[in-house]
Amino acid sequence: MKEEDAGPSNRELYALLNISPDASDEEIRKAYRQFAQVYHPDKYLPHQMKEIATENFQRICEAYEILSDEHKRQIYDIYGMEGLTSGLELGPKLNKAEEIKEEFERLRRRKEKEKVSAHIRPSGSILAHLSLPQFLDGDGIMTGMSMSSDLQSQISKRNAIAIGGNLAVNGNVGGGAATIAFRHQISSVSSIEFMASAGLRALLSVQTSRNLSLHSTATTGISVSLRDGSINLTNAWTRQLSETTSGTIQLALGPESSIAVGWQKKEVKMSASGELKFGTSSFGATASYICRFSSKSHGRIAGRVGSSALEVEVGGGRKLSDYSTVRMLYCIGIQVENGIAVSVIAWVWKEIT
Repeated sequence: MKEEDAGPSNRELYALLNISPDASDEEIRKAYRQFAQVYHPDKYLPHQMKEIATENFQRICEAYEILSDEHKRQIYDIYGMEGLTSGLELGPKLNKAEEIKEEFERLRRRKEKEKVSAHIRPSGSILAHLSLPQFLDGDGIMTGMSMSSDLQSQISKRNAIAIGGNLAVNGNVGGGAATIAFRHQISSVSSIEFMASAGLRALLSVQTSRNLSLHSTATTGISVSLRDGSINLTNAWTRQLSETTSGTIQLALGPESSIAVGWQKKEVKMSASGELKFGTSSFGATASYICRFSSKSHGRIAGRVGSSALEVEVGGGRKLSDYSTVRMLYCIGIQVENGIAVSVIAWVWKEIT
């Protein structure tokens, strides 16, 4: 009973029931009853015949479900199965062919945009540093500014590429960097990533990741600095502690060797994280908590204490559109290098073309 793809896609269902596109509702019901009796799976005992009958019976039922519904049949007659699977609203809202056509074109444009955005994901951020103490002393309020942008693209099922860059100015000092990364999915449980960076952090690196079990992942990487030739080795183990919580242990060997233990918890209304890190020349602890007041707004509080800083950060953000978010943060504390408290306002945007 399988039909050849010789006719238009919006005639196949009529061919399945062996009726014309002008068939009445009664003719559709009669044809459905006839073929449903012929291809009902219970009438066939051999396994192979039963599978074929089941497949044909399901196709007949699908054809009858569509052709017996006035609105579905109207959409199918105009656009075929593509119109039915595109998400067109059914019911009194779409009675005329012109209305169906307009809605179909709108949904098709949206699907094309979603398809592009699934393969190409650009994002970026703009961050402005404002110092309240400096402003009160009579100097300018802005102490620095930074911008970053990156573009990720899924070039094939197993391969992805990412290109990014950033520029930063702090006082009279500035710099930038550009990065390109290539990721290959070796198998369902392992992947490898190659990265090259030029600028302030000029380096080459290779990183591999593998799922050790259903709840744990191991990552190993090596990087070589192009400025001084130093080599850094990193090993990280991540374990899923519960449905919403994971823990990580990371070991870094190089000029600044360190070991860090961290955890992260993510739920619908909140997320929290923390880390304790000990290095050869420094130590520190960080913690953060984010509360989501709604689907568009959130609040954040974070803290950092260690050999180089003591800071507390309070702020929040709001989603302005599907691709843009604005965040405001106030940070107060002491930094060994700067020795002053600062306030920060951040504007983060994300755009998909």
